[in-house]
Amino acid sequence: MESIRHNKRIIISVLLLFVFTSHGCIQQADITPDSTEYIFNYTPYSSTAYYITEDGVETVHVIHNATQLDLTYMTSASSRSNFGMSNIVAVNRENTANSYSYTISSRVIKGRKHVFIKFPPSTDFVAYTEKLEGNTLTREIKGDNQIKVRLLQDYTTGSRFLGMPIPKPDKMYEDDSGRMIMEWNGSNIKGFSVKYYKRSAPIILTCFFAILAVAAMLVLTYYRLKIQVLRKKREGK
Repeated sequence: MESIRHNKRIIISVLLLFVFTSHGCIQQADITPDSTEYIFNYTPYSSTAYYITEDGVETVHVIHNATQLDLTYMTSASSRSNFGMSNIVAVNRENTANSYSYTISSRVIKGRKHVFIKFPPSTDFVAYTEKLEGNTLTREIKGDNQIKVRLLQDYTTGSRFLGMPIPKPDKMYEDDSGRMIMEWNGSNIKGFSVKYYKRSAPIILTCFFAILAVAAMLVLTYYRLKIQVLRKKREGK
């Protein structure tokens, strides 16, 4: 009897391990989320706004007729603890100061990690913060959400040499604070990538190439003069 009980415990442990590895771990809401750091702009349609900061990106989803978000990442990008997210909040537009409870889980499907955030039906916004590796924001898009990306102040994009937003945004403008904003109609794209850099970077790059061009001309002129001198010496002999 004792051996049967022992074997039963082993079987139960294996089954539990299988469940957690196949469906991903489940996590409850942050203990002390802070919704005050986010910008909540309600739209009458589903939309997603990405506010790039010095430390990463703050993402705000406007929710309509949904109780779950399905976010897709490359497995390497989401292998960090807490699914690579922090300060996750789910709020109603009438009371953005207090976050609802939510659950978050993940599964690897066809080599990509899907992160699922479940929240109450009365949720209007779901927001979270993520780290960015380098000065590039790349995301896959599901559905026909309106997409907006706001860059840091004094940053820009659009240079053929330093990087352009892909695909080309439907709108590209600056807000009142001088920050560059890009917008896409989500029904027309499956994803986007934005490479951003300091506004001074294109000017610096142009100056760098100009200096290289001048240096190349000086070197070429020097060798031409030297060749002419050598030819004259040979002719003199």
